[in-house]
Amino acid sequence: MRHTVIDSSSLRAIVHLDLATKLSLFFDVVHVPRQVQTEVNKKHKFRHQLNKLYGTGLFQRCSAGNPTNVRLLMTELDEGEAESITQAQEKRADRVILDEKKARSVASNMSIQPVGVARILFRLQRDGQIEDARKLINRLKRELKFRISEDVIEEASLKIEEPI
Repeated sequence: MRHTVIDSSSLRAIVHLDLATKLSLFFDVVHVPRQVQTEVNKKHKFRHQLNKLYGTGLFQRCSAGNPTNVRLLMTELDEGEAESITQAQEKRADRVILDEKKARSVASNMSIQPVGVARILFRLQRDGQIEDARKLINRLKRELKFRISEDVIEEASLKIEEPI
């Protein structure tokens, strides 16, 4: 079974672009940690959208079984990112969807491959699911104040043929 864990900024971006169900092309299950649920519901009034996602069967609620690991990671990361990485470890997911540079580095050091929104968008473009990944990234920057460097965008575009 292919499964992943997603953090709040990535979830918000994917939902904003109305592409959440397209994650089923890459994963059988997308786990949404408790803290991620709390963050998106509190900051973005997301509860109804989350419930619709859970209804698809692709997205599932989860919570960290080891809060000590979450607290240890919180010395470097915010709670949502820390719980996402902890959940990926506990669920034995080899991928975690997150974009923050430090969180990506921590995940990589823990042998969990980080996959960013840009990489997902470029793969969707390659597979004919969307027209223009760069255009959608610019939309996220404009509408959600999504922060992403040109280097990260370029790196994602170069990995277009690599499986997610």
